[in-house]
Amino acid sequence: MRYKLFFIFALLSFFTSLQAKEYKWRVELDYFFNNNENRESSLVPANTMRQIGTWLNTLGGISWDESHTLFGGVNLLQIPGLQPAINKVDIALFYQYETSRVFFRAGAFPRREVLANYSEFFFSDSIQNFVPQMQGFFFQLGNDRNFFNAWLDWTSYRVPDNPKRESFMFGFSGKVSKNLFFADFQSYVNHISGRDPNLPEHIGTSEQMQILASIGVEYEASNSFKGLFSAGVLAGMERLRRDNLTHHPVGFVARANAEFWGIGTQNTLYVGNPRMKFFEREGNLLYWQTPFLRGSSYVQSRWYIRLLETRFARAKFSYTFRFSEGKMMHQQILTVSANIGCSRLIDQSAKRAFPWTRFFR
Repeated sequence: MRYKLFFIFALLSFFTSLQAKEYKWRVELDYFFNNNENRESSLVPANTMRQIGTWLNTLGGISWDESHTLFGGVNLLQIPGLQPAINKVDIALFYQYETSRVFFRAGAFPRREVLANYSEFFFSDSIQNFVPQMQGFFFQLGNDRNFFNAWLDWTSYRVPDNPKRESFMFGFSGKVSKNLFFADFQSYVNHISGRDPNLPEHIGTSEQMQILASIGVEYEASNSFKGLFSAGVLAGMERLRRDNLTHHPVGFVARANAEFWGIGTQNTLYVGNPRMKFFEREGNLLYWQTPFLRGSSYVQSRWYIRLLETRFARAKFSYTFRFSEGKMMHQQILTVSANIGCSRLIDQSAKRAFPWTRFFR
C-alpha cells in the first residue's frame, strides 16, 4: 500500500512540476435520432424508432511541451424509455502527441475524431451511435489532403470468467491530393479468435478483410459550394478457418456529393458480389458495415440540411433513400451536438452562417 501511495504522489509531483503545462476541458451533449424504415428489405431488420439516445461526454486533460497531452473523462448514454436511467458508461483515457505533421493517440478515445474518412461500407450508423469508443492506438502522418494512418482497436478481450471471443481490428487509410484530383483508400481487418475450450465445437477463428481504393475530383469554392466525385473498387476476403470456408467479394463503388449553403446531398453506389456471406452465423460480431451489402447492388442517396452550426452547437437533419433488391426504403436522421470547453479542444473557427439560422437567434 505504501508503494502505491508513493507512486501516486510521485506521478502528481511530476505533472505539477511541468513548466509549460496547459489544462483543457470539454463537456458535450450528443443527441441522435435514427429512424430506419427497412420493412421492405429481407437483408436488414426494420429497427424503426430504435436508434435514439443521448450521450453526455466529459473530458479533461493536461498538456506539456506543446505536443503532449493526457486526457481522461466519462461518457454516459441515456436511451429514452429504458431503465436504469444510465444505459451505458464509457471511460475515455488516452495519451495524445500532436505536431503539424504527426498525430498519435493511445488508449480509449472517440472513433469519429480519427476515422471520419471511413464510409458506411466499413462502419454503419449504429456503430457510431452505440460503440463510439476505440480502444487501442491511432497514428497519422500528413495533413487533411495528404496523409497516411494506421490504427488498432481491441474490441473484445477474453478473461477466464467471461467466455467472450477475443477480437480486434486494425487498419490503414490514406489520401494523396493534387489540385482538384485525389486518390484515397480505406481498409481494415477484423479478426475474431476461436481458441477457447469453453466455446462450442463449431465456433472457430473468423476474419473479414476489406479495402476500398478510389480516384476522384473534389472542389471547394469560397461561396460555400463543395463537390466531390469518385470511383473505385471495394475488395475483400471473408474466412471461417475451422470450416475452411473463404469468400472473396469484389465490387464497383462510386460517390457523388455536393453542398451549397449548408444544403447537400451524398450519393453512393455499389455493384458487385454480395458481401457478408457468413452473416447468419457471425452477425455483427464480424460485420460492422451496413447490411445492405449482402445484396449485389445498393444505392444510397442522402439529402441533408445543416440547421445550425456555431462554435458551441450543431444541428443537422437528413433524409435518406435506399435502393436495394429492387425496392426503395427510407431513413431519417437528426443529430444535435452542444458543447462548452476551452483551449484547442474546440475549433473556435467552426462557425458558419446560413440564411435560415436567423430563426435561431
